[in-house]
Amino acid sequence: MKRFITLALLAVWMVLPGWAQHEHQPRPSPTEAPAIYWVLVALAVVAIVGFMLWTLYGKMRPGRMTTLSYHALGALVIIMTLFTLVLYVIPAQQAQQLPATARAWDWKPGEILQDPAGSGLSGEPYRGYLVYLANGCTYCHTLYLRPEDLKTGWAEGARPNEVSQMGDFVRYPFTMLGTQRDGPDLTVIGRKIPDMQYQIDHLVDPRRFKPKSVMPSYRYLSERDLRDLAAYLVSLGNDPQKLRAGVAPTPKPTEDPKIAKGRELYRSLGCVGCHSLDGSPNVGPSFKGLWEREVEVVLPDGTTTRVIADGAYIRESITQASAKVVKGFPNVMPSFAERVTESDLDALVEYIKSLR
Repeated sequence: MKRFITLALLAVWMVLPGWAQHEHQPRPSPTEAPAIYWVLVALAVVAIVGFMLWTLYGKMRPGRMTTLSYHALGALVIIMTLFTLVLYVIPAQQAQQLPATARAWDWKPGEILQDPAGSGLSGEPYRGYLVYLANGCTYCHTLYLRPEDLKTGWAEGARPNEVSQMGDFVRYPFTMLGTQRDGPDLTVIGRKIPDMQYQIDHLVDPRRFKPKSVMPSYRYLSERDLRDLAAYLVSLGNDPQKLRAGVAPTPKPTEDPKIAKGRELYRSLGCVGCHSLDGSPNVGPSFKGLWEREVEVVLPDGTTTRVIADGAYIRESITQASAKVVKGFPNVMPSFAERVTESDLDALVEYIKSLR
């Protein structure tokens, strides 16, 4: 019996490395595993049962463990096996039976996502998901939107109907809820910023867009890794079927050259990281409906007043961000006075004006 158990465990140890998938891609579900997987499972079960029987009923040897010790060892194996079944195996099988929600992430290996922003870039969201895991993004970002996050700012731009449900995660090979929030929750980052070029630029140089960011640079990633990771981020919060069909989450660019230039500046200057286009709040107010709206602002001396968001106000907010800060938002926007020209300012004003 002892030799049989040893050989069974040795077989499992020798075959498992050869069974690992290319690029360590996890199996979507046990039903898709090859026959060798079930052979290994059977060997492991037989080995565990054999070991328990050996410790419970095997012959004792003088000078070795006592009968009580053997029985205690067998009981411990039984308890640990039941513990694993109750806490891991059974819940995992039940979780696979949950119906997927309409917004559940659903990308397969090899599927390509074309950048909905029209940059011409493309990437593989599933592979980007693996790059996300491999580079420890889960250490600082969560992918689990709680109801209270709608008020704390950790889920910028999220809507009440987007609070996470169990069915959102059933199509992931394994979930990545995250461990803490040194950075914002990314559950809807793809809907908020559906732009692969921006995501790549932000990964390479985070402080270009947010000067006080604590996020490290990922410039060491290969071009393919950056594209795939950007594709994964863009896929978050968006309907997979619409993305596959080429339906952009944001309106298509206008033909007006000045407005088109403003839209590009919105992306390249990093405005996209703090100002939404759909009316949802972010680090800063949304650009949608901002034009000629009366807003309450805080002046440098702490007093408040009301102003009309016209061209002069927008130009001042870009070049002297702390002059008038919209009430309810933090004073964190840097000055762009040295980064934009007069024509750039005109283009940004026209772009924001078009978002009425």
